[in-house]
Amino acid sequence: MKMKKTLLLISIPLLLVFAIIVYIALPWLLILIGIQLEPNPPRPEITYGKFPFRLEYEINGQRKVIKDTLICEYDGIGSDEGRGKYRKWKERLASGNERITLLKVDDTKEIYYSPGNANYYMGDLDDPGEYEHYFPDALFIERDSIGANTGIILADELLDKYHIKLISWDYTPPIKNNFPATKK
Repeated sequence: MKMKKTLLLISIPLLLVFAIIVYIALPWLLILIGIQLEPNPPRPEITYGKFPFRLEYEINGQRKVIKDTLICEYDGIGSDEGRGKYRKWKERLASGNERITLLKVDDTKEIYYSPGNANYYMGDLDDPGEYEHYFPDALFIERDSIGANTGIILADELLDKYHIKLISWDYTPPIKNNFPATKK
């Protein structure tokens, strides 16, 4: 009899812990299963592209020009709970630079310009007309002990606070890509 009472006292909290875990994990597990059951998006016909660009800007009264090429490559299929399955793209600059740096303010903050993303250039947006480059604004990245914050610096603040003025942004337009359904 005493053994049954002890078993009952142990099993009730274990059952409660199990119920809490199932309550928290089950929705995520069902989402994961649902995403995995989705069909993969079709592979693009064009999987690689080079997009030369030219950025002219002024910093402290001195004109500078950056010429580089954005290289975009298909990187397979990704998935997440917000988009389901999607085509992944990699992008890099031909120069080997991580980004188009306009000013390194200090060890923690950098102001840069983004040439755009691979989805746009490789024709993988539902409506490419809705995509807008940041010009004449710029971006910043600020690192601290926790991680990194990014954001937009509007053209007025860019000029007033950092003495940077973006003059021209010449870039290669995106390609027209096709995403044919895979044959079975």
